[in-house]
Amino acid sequence: MGEKLIGRPESDKRSGMDFQDLVDTPQKVKTLAGTVVFLVAFPIYFEALPSLIDDDLGGGGSSGLSGSLQVSFEEASTTLTESVTLGDGQSHDSFFDLMIEAELSIGYVQLQISCFDNDEAGPGFTDSVDGETDLSDIEGVDDQTADGDCSGGGNGGFTMRWDVTEGYTGESYLEQNMTEKEIREFWNDGGMGRGAWIATITADIEAVPVPIAGEAIDDDEDFDITWTAVSYNLIIETSEVSTQA
Repeated sequence: MGEKLIGRPESDKRSGMDFQDLVDTPQKVKTLAGTVVFLVAFPIYFEALPSLIDDDLGGGGSSGLSGSLQVSFEEASTTLTESVTLGDGQSHDSFFDLMIEAELSIGYVQLQISCFDNDEAGPGFTDSVDGETDLSDIEGVDDQTADGDCSGGGNGGFTMRWDVTEGYTGESYLEQNMTEKEIREFWNDGGMGRGAWIATITADIEAVPVPIAGEAIDDDEDFDITWTAVSYNLIIETSEVSTQA
């Protein structure tokens, strides 16, 4: 009978020998270390790749374009108009629900109330209108009040305006000091101005105490209400104008 060897199972011996074969020379050690580094770095690289691509597409890394830059605004208007007839002391609530595309910013919102009192017998009997807003649903803007006469010569009523983006005019200009990133941060509404804009107007009717024969008594007035929101897409391009004197 043959003698039996006492020790580790053959499978264990083979496993040990297999690993030993991987590290029995300096070249094999280097190869194994490189493989481990690649397996660790490979998923990290692809996790960071989208942000690297976004920076490149933004133009020149995190700051974007720099130097002499042409800044312009591509505008779009959202308008709501309505007409109402009010007697003395009567009020009307006007609602303007403003929602715009996420990539756009709001430059300003304007409310115009127009009226034209041309049916009175003489001066001193001109109708007028008062207005006040309720902007509790809107972030970043304040309520306003206004009033105006419904002058017979036209241009009667009043206008309210809110600059949602501070200082917005819509005029193009050349920028030489700020980077693209800084410009985009400057011309940004911060997500403000979205929601329900509400205004209440109240009529003040001035009728002659004694009607003139053959003329109707003026006991109401027509009002035109116009809401306008101007939004914009910011465009920044490298200018061909040299910044050198």
